[in-house]
Amino acid sequence: MAIYLRGAGSSPGVALGRAVRYLPENHAWHTVDADIDAAMARFMAAQAMAASQLRTLADLLREEGRIEEARIFDTHALLVEDETLAQDVERRMREGHISLEQALIAAIGSLREAIEAIDDPYLRERSSDVDSVRRAILTALHGETRRIHDLPIGAILVANDLTPAEAVSLRDGRVAGFATAEGGPTSHTTILARAFGIPAVVGLGAATLAVPDGAPLVLDGHTGLLIVDPDAFEWSSYERRASGTIIARIRRQPLRDQPGRLASGEPVTIWANINHPLEARAALEQGAEGIGLFRTEFLFLGRSAPPDENEQYEAYRTVVEMMEGRPVIIRTLDIGGDKRADYLDLPHELNPSLGIRGLRLAMRRPDLFRTQVRAMLRAAVHGDLRILLPMVTTPDEVTWAREQIRSAAESLAQEDIPHRADVPVGVMIETPAAAITADLLAREAAFFSIGTNDLAQYALAADRTSADVSARYPQNSAAVLRLIAQTVGAAARAHLQVCVCGEIASAPDVAPLLVGLGVVQLSMNPMSIPMIKERLSETSITQARSAARTVLGFYV
Repeated sequence: MAIYLRGAGSSPGVALGRAVRYLPENHAWHTVDADIDAAMARFMAAQAMAASQLRTLADLLREEGRIEEARIFDTHALLVEDETLAQDVERRMREGHISLEQALIAAIGSLREAIEAIDDPYLRERSSDVDSVRRAILTALHGETRRIHDLPIGAILVANDLTPAEAVSLRDGRVAGFATAEGGPTSHTTILARAFGIPAVVGLGAATLAVPDGAPLVLDGHTGLLIVDPDAFEWSSYERRASGTIIARIRRQPLRDQPGRLASGEPVTIWANINHPLEARAALEQGAEGIGLFRTEFLFLGRSAPPDENEQYEAYRTVVEMMEGRPVIIRTLDIGGDKRADYLDLPHELNPSLGIRGLRLAMRRPDLFRTQVRAMLRAAVHGDLRILLPMVTTPDEVTWAREQIRSAAESLAQEDIPHRADVPVGVMIETPAAAITADLLAREAAFFSIGTNDLAQYALAADRTSADVSARYPQNSAAVLRLIAQTVGAAARAHLQVCVCGEIASAPDVAPLLVGLGVVQLSMNPMSIPMIKERLSETSITQARSAARTVLGFYV
């Protein structure tokens, strides 16, 4: 009978194969080192070797243009060399009369426990970084009984967790994908898997470790599902999906380097949505013509205090420089609703999705907004950066934000800090109020970006986090599409461009309809870009407009 395991995070893609268990640290190491000085000499040599290997990997990634990925391993190299770690290991050996390996595992374990005790999901996931330090040093001390490069081609790796270095080593396509018991959506391993296009499901729980070697597995990174011992129908169904994906990827390869265009010749700009600077490289590799939505929440979540101006500037500058003159639209902080940060001390709300979130939070905490805007204006000197305001409901909110941005530019000028004061400021249309008053908002905005995820939630009174409800009230319903059409019409009269950055932009059957409504820019998950470019290349503007008329009638 099939077993179904759901993960806490994933990397898109479908993989089928046999399970290969990867448990490199299944050792006892009970022998006490009689000569502690000699053991510490071995330990410091292992530290040096591990740090060297991590820096070599960082250099390799830099040569590939993956600057942000390289920084992960630069950081791990510094952690490996930390003198306080060596001191703690030596103390544990002398006081506890235990082996070098036991002392190292205990020292790292103590540090991990301290991190996991923090009531902060993001910081808890950073505990995997200290695990990477342990693994790197143990590998340098003893090597591993089963290395990733020795694994069978086409296998699905099953492990408790993988270090970022191990995830990077999988980018040669040797294994079909991986499944881990631990990990989450913001762990470095998960982010790297997405950046390299490796199908993966992480955070599956302890049951993953009971999966036997050789068990047939289906891994669905799109839904975060691992099926153990699937039946014949499931296997053949996923096999068709996987084969179709490979064939389609090969067929679409030439489209990656071409701009989006309809069969009748009209251009449609295709951008990418990203959640982290690491994903910008993947966006370029998939043929993104720019970044249509750079979500900045990763900088603010999972920590005890907000990021300072310089930390934000470096993150924004990295993406802007990586895109080499292509547009980068950065959304200001959109915490609230289903995303919380304890240090903000927000009031308890019975319905947080209708409460203090997005621009409303900025107006409540202008210090946060001002710091973020200053960082954006500084990063704008490095390329085509644009600012996007979330959760707008009234024109006076945009007026307030523009005044704050003007004031931030003046302060930078007074401090003689390089910046751009003329950064375009756009409005995110994700509330019915914004769509209905788009003509008024157009007086204050440089562009519109339609967030259909929230627009559908608010227009249809359907919680988008509820699978049962959201399935009955989809984003491409007539109500939502009419709001989009109304927004596009107001933007056209004001000579503003409109982008759709919600999930429906990546739906092959809906994207042409959006173009038929007059949308000229679509932004989506990077992996969806080739598919949407292909779909548009098969659709003429006449067909797109006809589809829009069928759905909306008098609106087109």
